[in-house]
Amino acid sequence: MYKIYTTEGLIIESRIFGESNKIYFILTRDFGLIKATAQGVCKTESKQKFGLQTLSFSKISLVKGKEIWKITSAISLENVFSNLKGEKNKLNVFIRIVSLIRKLLLEEEKEPIFFDVVKSLYKFLKTENANNKDKLSSAELLTVMKILHTSGYLGENKNFGDLLDTNDFSDETMNNIKRIKREMLKEVNLVMQEL
Repeated sequence: MYKIYTTEGLIIESRIFGESNKIYFILTRDFGLIKATAQGVCKTESKQKFGLQTLSFSKISLVKGKEIWKITSAISLENVFSNLKGEKNKLNVFIRIVSLIRKLLLEEEKEPIFFDVVKSLYKFLKTENANNKDKLSSAELLTVMKILHTSGYLGENKNFGDLLDTNDFSDETMNNIKRIKREMLKEVNLVMQEL
């Protein structure tokens, strides 16, 4: 008997294989980035396909196979694409962050901060004014720094320490970023050139 694990995950991407099956890359808090299959998900009558749309936060039940996870059920909690549709700036920030994580994170590297960072950023994007480009760029910069720091690409810097430990995008955090934004951008750009 296989053990069923249930976790919240963000569907990052999917690929069709076979006639009606898909392979998914899912960022989870409990297991890191995982690759999982869903059988028959392309069929019209599939109940899982709504819970497995790209850029959806979903409650996913899985079993661990010998080589790959298998999805037994998926329920959509929030569809990022639908919720940020029409707000191109916000959606682009979210997609860039997810792409960076996909690039840096190894499969099944259990580091909950990646999921937490993405979830916090999404909550901020849902409520923030899309016209405040400075605030959006500061939130993106902070998120990128946290990802690079957790991945080991960004060393310790006393000017950034407190910012990297926070998970909120309050006005106080944004004001702190504003004061050292040039230095933060310099650090990030140096790292990104090496990736």
